Amino acid sequence: MANRLDFRWDLFGMDPVRSVFQLCDASHPLDFYIGKDNNKQRLFLLVIDEPPPSIKDMRAISIQSYKRDDGKYSLLLTLKDNSLSSMFSLLCEDLIESSRNAELPLNRLFAFVLTRLSGWRRLLERGITDVLSESEIRGLCGELRFLQMMCLEIGKPNALRSWVGPQKADQDFEIEGEAWEIKTTHAGARSITISSEFQLHSTDRTLHLVVFELVDGIEGKSDSFNLNTLINKIRDDLANDHDSRQVFEDKLLSVGYVPRAEYDLPLLKEKSFVAFKVENNFPKITPEILSEGVHEVSYEIMLSACKDFCVERFLPSHEKDL
Repeated sequence: MANRLDFRWDLFGMDPVRSVFQLCDASHPLDFYIGKDNNKQRLFLLVIDEPPPSIKDMRAISIQSYKRDDGKYSLLLTLKDNSLSSMFSLLCEDLIESSRNAELPLNRLFAFVLTRLSGWRRLLERGITDVLSESEIRGLCGELRFLQMMCLEIGKPNALRSWVGPQKADQDFEIEGEAWEIKTTHAGARSITISSEFQLHSTDRTLHLVVFELVDGIEGKSDSFNLNTLINKIRDDLANDHDSRQVFEDKLLSVGYVPRAEYDLPLLKEKSFVAFKVENNFPKITPEILSEGVHEVSYEIMLSACKDFCVERFLPSHEKDL
């Protein structure tokens, strides 16, 4: 849809005096409009019945609200830097489509949009406007596959709470007493990369390292997926749990994901996974063995050196108190 918004913006006629607008989608429960002002700046407008709160400007986007002559209120986003037009289109698309699919009553949709906009603020403040790299895509797919496992084991709300990687925790998943670091490899990989001395370091939790082998998928096969389809599958699974769905969407924004056609590739298939218990003699670098002043260590571990630590049971039990 972002491309369609770009196309519609490009076709806009100019008025030398005033801004011009078009309704985005008459079938949408909210009244979203796209427009341009007389300086050719892109506009995104939401018309609502209630007065919006005061919202600070975002990076490259000004935000204004005002009362209309018909008694309703407008929330207006103006793109101030046209070099970020693609990002602005993604933001607008996300606000339109996420609110369309939120399955909320009309009187709660505006609050949903404000929450979503707040998530975009955090994303833009971190300067994330580009496409995720292939390694980031594969890493996120691994975390999402493990999230699906956790949902089956401890329930969706607990599983979403346990996914702490988006909050820059040392490990990707944590509950009381246990933690999991998730890695992905290509077919036949002999090693994995550990990105810091803290990833395999835990003093108060049992730590497991889970490695997914992701190989090339085949178009049309049910066991093949891309990042977009994997996320949509989880969204479908969370459709009847709005709170968990919102937590999921917020965490996706935190890792820099918004739906994009670019994420239809790579096409992947999960060939296998293996789990290791990270014990004292597991091959790893941790803070206490580093010389003073040495930090932010990245290193590789040969998978063959981990085989003695392989375990079959690595997920929390259904009965675990979370």
